[in-house]
Amino acid sequence: MSRRFRWTLAGIVGAAAAIRLFRLDHFSYGLDEILQAYWLRGSSTFFWHSLRFDGFHPPLDYLIDRALESLHPADAVRKLPAVLWGCGTVAAFGLLLARRAGEVAGLVAAALLAAAPFHVRFSQELRPYSLSLFLLVLALWALDAFLERPGSIRLAALFLACLATAYALYTAALVLGLAAAALLVEDAAGHIPERRRAARRFLLWSPVFLLALWLAYLPWWPVVVEASRRPPSAPRAPLTLQRADRILSFFSFAPDDGHPLGKAGAVFAALALIGLLVALSRRGLRFLAAWAMLGFAAIEALGQWHPHFDFSRRWVPAGPAWVGLAALAIAELVRRPVTRLAGAALLAGVLVLDGRGLFVYFREGRADWRTLADFLRRETAPDARIFTENQYSQLCVAFYLSGPDWLAQVDAGVRPPRDLPNLEGEAVRLNWSWKPGTRAWLVLAGEPLHPELRAWAERFPRFDFPRAERAVLHRLDPELRPPGWIAAPP
Repeated sequence: MSRRFRWTLAGIVGAAAAIRLFRLDHFSYGLDEILQAYWLRGSSTFFWHSLRFDGFHPPLDYLIDRALESLHPADAVRKLPAVLWGCGTVAAFGLLLARRAGEVAGLVAAALLAAAPFHVRFSQELRPYSLSLFLLVLALWALDAFLERPGSIRLAALFLACLATAYALYTAALVLGLAAAALLVEDAAGHIPERRRAARRFLLWSPVFLLALWLAYLPWWPVVVEASRRPPSAPRAPLTLQRADRILSFFSFAPDDGHPLGKAGAVFAALALIGLLVALSRRGLRFLAAWAMLGFAAIEALGQWHPHFDFSRRWVPAGPAWVGLAALAIAELVRRPVTRLAGAALLAGVLVLDGRGLFVYFREGRADWRTLADFLRRETAPDARIFTENQYSQLCVAFYLSGPDWLAQVDAGVRPPRDLPNLEGEAVRLNWSWKPGTRAWLVLAGEPLHPELRAWAERFPRFDFPRAERAVLHRLDPELRPPGWIAAPP
């Protein structure tokens, strides 16, 4: 790699760090982050029981975060490892593409990933996605380096990167297997004799490599098997163009899930399509097409076989590959003197579109349960009952009102400092829990929604918190209590 490439990549990684540190503590955690923070706080027994009960996420990211928990970190500090993994992914992705497609493509890919709204989001989350992406890209880079110059140290590094990916996120391990296999087959049929021999030898011994990985994964394997046998978490998502439009939009310029592709997203889609054609026509780049297409298809097939909640984040392991395809299309223009200005203008335009999505994300793209908790702490008496619509809102409110030890306390049978009963959508529970003549509060948020409870609560004053979660807080004034309600029995 040239000195100019190294310095430019370092600048891009520095810019990626600045973007990911911006407003890192502006919003609170969302539900998934709150659950992860809860599990970090309890005893070792509570921690491992929670991870096994969840089952859908391997333990590596949680173990790293639990080690940090000994410092009693604030919300933003808990997110710093995710920022570090995100910046590492940008660097490793740029290096990988530079090795396979040239320095121009590597720099363009790193720049696009550095500003991609979806990647910035996951680099600011207390979740396993940032770490898993870093390990996935690192493993592919390690594989490429091993094929260039085989050696025991490089093989050990590749083994550890693959194993760590499997311990970070199941779908990342699945996509890594597909992308790595495509890279190996491509180099095994390639025109460079040394890489061809190394790839063929690796393919020959790959059953031993995979067996070693499986043996090292045995401690967690029973959890994977048990989770696969559970009933589906949600109905099977339909295979529709509208759904594909939404998912592609998330990996282009959308600030959050659920946005249509639009004209800006169509630009990204066109660039990715051109990049796909480039990748399929060039030696050394077909693995990127397999990473994008087969990775997306494999995660979708997994979701059809064992349906889960239909969030676009499920396809995150395939996301960088789509960014890489778009980068190939731009790099084709930048590397040619005749079209260099057009390529630079196109790159600038894509970064502007990224910036537009980031502007919305940083303004309103995340939950902020702290505003609701601060309001309740300021406006309510310590003994006031705060009812929640469902477990979703109960967990979120309790984290910021009672503290991150709330769930571990409840699990241990310790009475928490604030009374936060979950109504499970049933207004009749208020009949027995809301003492006459006292003021109480009701939080309506999260899933599932309960229209009857919400319609009943409309008679009471309301406050909207937080915007991104569409939460509503109702003040249950005793003088507005419906007639005919009776007090709880003694």
